[in-house]
This record gives sequence, structure tokens and C-alpha cells, in this order.
Amino acid sequence: MTEPTETGRRAAIYERISSDPTGLAAGVDRQDADCRALAEQLGWHVVAVHRDNDVSAYSGKPRPGYRDLLNDLREGRADAVIAWHPDRLYRQLPDLEELTKVVQARAVLIRTVRAGVVDLNSASGVMTAEILASVSKHEVAHSIERITRAKAQAAAEGRYRGGPRPFGFEADGVTVREDEARWIVAATDAILSGESLNGFCRALNDAGVRTVERRYRQSDGSKGEPESRAWRQPELRRMLLRARNAGLVESRGEIVGKAEWPAIVDEDRWTACRDLLTDPGRRTQTGTARVWLGSGIYRCWCGSTLKGTTTGTGARAKAAQRGGEPGKGHVAAYRCRANSAHVVRRAVNLDQYVTDHAIERLSRADAAELLLPPRPQLEPAEDLAAQANALRAKLETIAADYAADAITRAQMLKMTADTRARIEAVEARTAQRATVSVLASLPLGTPDIAEQWDGYHLDKKRAIIDALMTVTVHRARRGRPPGFRMGTGETYFDEDTIEIGWRSPE
Repeated sequence: MTEPTETGRRAAIYERISSDPTGLAAGVDRQDADCRALAEQLGWHVVAVHRDNDVSAYSGKPRPGYRDLLNDLREGRADAVIAWHPDRLYRQLPDLEELTKVVQARAVLIRTVRAGVVDLNSASGVMTAEILASVSKHEVAHSIERITRAKAQAAAEGRYRGGPRPFGFEADGVTVREDEARWIVAATDAILSGESLNGFCRALNDAGVRTVERRYRQSDGSKGEPESRAWRQPELRRMLLRARNAGLVESRGEIVGKAEWPAIVDEDRWTACRDLLTDPGRRTQTGTARVWLGSGIYRCWCGSTLKGTTTGTGARAKAAQRGGEPGKGHVAAYRCRANSAHVVRRAVNLDQYVTDHAIERLSRADAAELLLPPRPQLEPAEDLAAQANALRAKLETIAADYAADAITRAQMLKMTADTRARIEAVEARTAQRATVSVLASLPLGTPDIAEQWDGYHLDKKRAIIDALMTVTVHRARRGRPPGFRMGTGETYFDEDTIEIGWRSPE
């Protein structure tokens, strides 16, 4: 290998900054000016500039600019590197090892603005670089420890721990932003009354409400420009599950106490909403196929549920089953999920029959008395939220006592388990008090039910049907009913084969 010389160097500048919350790239722009000044001082020609803005070298995430730099060196397009500081190039030993191989294979020179020469062409230079990399790694790890401890202390004291602006709050994380907070309240109440996440996302997007601006990571690992987006089910679910909505602080998945910011939703309703959204049995619609009013709700005489399909066969029928419109001769229908030969009913007829009965039942003058469960009897003075917070504070006391050797490990574990069980019991009673039947959100006993029905989202209609009745479809009689004439364009539907059972309030 020939000894590297200083003359005639074609330099590639590498610039990186770990955090750029403003998105203005001011940090790397300053690096660029300093690196170009050093290139001029050395008499090197800048042939390329590679940049990774808002990308950490410690995290191990992809650095597209750094990969491009190595490719330039490997392929001989550049034979020198200029960086602002060695830690802009590497912080992990694996990165240094890869860079060293490329440098030694091509006799590349490295110069930095702040630390001068980085000599990776000699054993002593490599050893020095490895020591500096280890020191840098330790400093970052130590910084992470300090930040983690500070955030844990802030959580215990109910203080805001920083981060992107939460939806419903100003950038300080404490001041409520009323125009967004009202949507948090509305979404919580909608879920408690049977609305689906997807249904409320449509309401948000139709009203022009967008998520908080974020710098979303791009496919190449970099972050794009700040942008807000339309609401989707995962974002809405995460937002509603935030303990901060109820004025609580959560740390490592556990509520640790009251927060310094005010609650947007009272703790009773938030707890009930959380329990609904985390219920393993909650139905979620993840596909793009047609959603049917009675699929999974109506039942066959054999006990199995019905599924949405078509009455025909062939390509057009299969297309309809995947969500397309039924072709000529193929109509949407329900069939038994266990055995498609058990029952088959045209969806439009069965759905209309069930809908008519539901509207009639809900419009009765005594509908509320017949359908709504009695509210749990709790003492007016009972403050379940205060009880839960007192028990959470007790967990902190138990941990402090154990740390001070005031109690044994066995005592600490038993006291912690007992206290957690009491917290779960209080939270269950809190959710029970706040849970609202989907039927309670309806104008029961009024003609408004019939007028509003078509405007309800399909998920809400399904929830109403499921809370109101059981629908069982029995075998159809052979032959056509008396008086029915073929060729009239009409269809026949045997109402006697449909059994509707009314549910009692729980």
C-alpha cells in the first residue's frame, strides 16, 4: 500500500446532526460552512457532500448519507473525508471497523474541523479512534441514564416529561387546547356509546380535524417535513388510551399518580373507555371487504353465526364476496358459517326485516324503561378516583420502604401484589360506573329513531342490533308460498322462519 499524501485530494464532506426538532437543518448547515473552509485551507477539492440530518449514529438506525460516503470511497470517487468532528462519522465500534477497512484499502485521509487528523492508516491511530469511540459511547449511555432518571422523577411528581405536542394540549404539554380537547371528549363518549374507532375517524376527517404535526420517518430512514395527517384507527386508539386525558401520569405502562395538567375527560369515563378498547373480545374491522349488518350477529338454527356472501357462483359472485358489487344474477346473502347448506337468505330482505323490528322496539314510549340497565348504586360521596390515586401512592411508599431496608423482599412483593389487586378492583368499579349502553345514546321512545337510523354508521347499527336482540334464522319451507307468481320481478321472504328474541338489560 502506498503512503497517503496530502496533495491532489478529492474530498467528500460528511455532515450529520442527531436531533433537528425544527426541521430547518441549521446544525448541518453550520457544519457545511466549517468543513468547506477546512477543505479550502487544505487545498482539497470538494467532490461530494453527504448529509444525514436528524439521524443518530448511536441508535444504529440506517444512515443513507453515510452509506453513500462509504460507496464513494470504495469506488474511488473520493480519496479524502472531511467531517466536523469524529463523532459525526461514528459512535459505534462496528461503524469504525467498517470505515477503517475502507480507509486502509484506498489510503483515504480523514480530517475534522474540531479534532484534526483521524489516522486510520496506522495501528496507533486506529487504537486512538477506538478509545475515543468507547468514551463517546459511554457518554451517550450515561446521558441516557440521566434523562431516564429525570423522566422517572418527573413522572412520580406528575410533571410533563417533554416530547412532541400531545393532541389536546399546547406545546408545553400542560395547557389544554380547547378546540382539540372537545374532540377527545366526543370520541370518548362515542366509544362508550357503541361507536367504532373507524366510524369516529370518519367524523374527525369529515370535520377537517387532523393529527398533530409530526416529522414522520421516510423509507430511507430519514425524517420528512413536519405534517399532519388524516385520522386512522391506530392513531385514534392510541390517543384515547392516553392516561394524560384523565389528568394521570403513566410510566412504563403503569399509572403512577395525578398529573400537573388538568383532566380533559373524568377518570371514570377514561377508565371505562380504556377497558372497552383493550377488551380482547372487541371486534375490530381490519380488512377492506364488505361489512354486513348481521354478519357474526345473526345465527343459524344450528347455533353457528351467519356470514355475508352471495347466492350465486362463479367469478362475479367471488368478486362480490371480496367486497365488489354482485354481478347480474348474483345477490348479497347470508349463509350459515358452519354449513352453507343450512340456511341462505337475501341480505336486503333479512336486514330490512330486522331493522324494522329494531326501530319499532326502540320507538316505543317505554323503551328506556325496558331496555336500559339500572345504573350501579354507589354512594354519592364515594370518590373512586381518589381511592385509586391513594393506592398508587402507596406503591411508591412500599418501594421506598424496601429501598431503605424497612421491609423484606417477601413483604414488599406481597404488599405490592395486594395493593395492585385493590387498584384493579377500584378501576373495575370505576369502569362499571361510567360504562354506557349503546342504547343509552339513542333518542329512545321517540319518532327520531326512524329518522336518524340511516345516518348511523354501520358499526353503530351492528352494536344496536347486538345489544337489542338475538336473530335466529330457521330452515325455509320447500316450494313457493301460495299466491306468489314468477316473472313479476318480486322476491319472496318468509318472515315465519325468522325468530327474534329480545335481550333483557343487564
